[in-house]
Amino acid sequence: MTSRERILAAINHQQTDRVPVGFECHPGLQQQLMDYYGVTDRLSMFKKMGIEGFSVFFESFVGPKYIGPEQKKLDNGATCDFWGIDFNQHNLPIGDCDTITDLDNYNWPSADWFDYSGIREKCLAIKELGLPTVGGEGGCGIQFAINMRGYENALVDPLADPDFAHAYMQRAGDFFVDWNERWLSAAAGEFDIFRCGDEIGANDRMHCSPEIWREFYKPQLKRVFAVAKRHNMKIWFHCCGMCRPVIDDLIEIGVDLWDPVPGYVTGNKHTELKKEFGGRLAFIGGIDTVTLLRHGSVQQVRDAVKLAIDTLGPTGYILGGSQCLTDDIPLENAVAMFEAAVEFGKR
Repeated sequence: MTSRERILAAINHQQTDRVPVGFECHPGLQQQLMDYYGVTDRLSMFKKMGIEGFSVFFESFVGPKYIGPEQKKLDNGATCDFWGIDFNQHNLPIGDCDTITDLDNYNWPSADWFDYSGIREKCLAIKELGLPTVGGEGGCGIQFAINMRGYENALVDPLADPDFAHAYMQRAGDFFVDWNERWLSAAAGEFDIFRCGDEIGANDRMHCSPEIWREFYKPQLKRVFAVAKRHNMKIWFHCCGMCRPVIDDLIEIGVDLWDPVPGYVTGNKHTELKKEFGGRLAFIGGIDTVTLLRHGSVQQVRDAVKLAIDTLGPTGYILGGSQCLTDDIPLENAVAMFEAAVEFGKR
């Protein structure tokens, strides 16, 4: 099987020749792995290590080119994204807005700010490499509100001024629907997977109650996911914090694959997740990058990989880290994880 075939089969809960392996790694550790395996590029490394190369940020992802207004630069030298968001929270695009009328003063992004040419051709080139194609952006949940308004405002708005919170989330949803429709249409059916991330919670609690999430954020995600489904795409959802109370909701609105299922987050006991959701939801991740990979022994890493395959597999699972693999993970543990994944994942 090609990497693309292996990944799509796993998402569809079909039998594969082995458990697929995902890769998300900081540059320092990636270079150590490349040196260890004697390769000079990522694709050669993937082949040597049995990795599918499944990452939203590298080989598989195809996006439009930004051609809109010049993006804001802050006094500290940081450049904001097209929303005006600086992810160090030095700039909150609508942080000073207090009323629905104030929202009119913000320059809301337009789908016209992007060039969608060449997307289909890029997708075809990726498929020629045997990789899946990933496109779209569905991030209009609570993390979006936090990035736009600041943590305190985003959490208070639905309680103090629900009409105001609905207004800015509706405007965000309108943009995401239009943007994704044009983006995905440009691929003419060549996209496999739709990406979306929303940090719904911290390690031990959601950022808001399930009821608040369902009223203010679920409807906008549902609208955007419907665009992806019209283009026959599988929806890959990232949340590394607590989201167990709303997993059924995510499945209801179309989520097919959830990453990175960190077992140390409240509600994420792997045996329970597989039992309750395994027939309806595929998983990617699961190997503890915080404690195990950083501080465990090689044997402990190998044992954890085997347990994850036995628990979250054999179908509906792509093995990977519970977060991006960081540079402070010992090389021998990273090697042990990937080699054990191939050894124990064979059918």
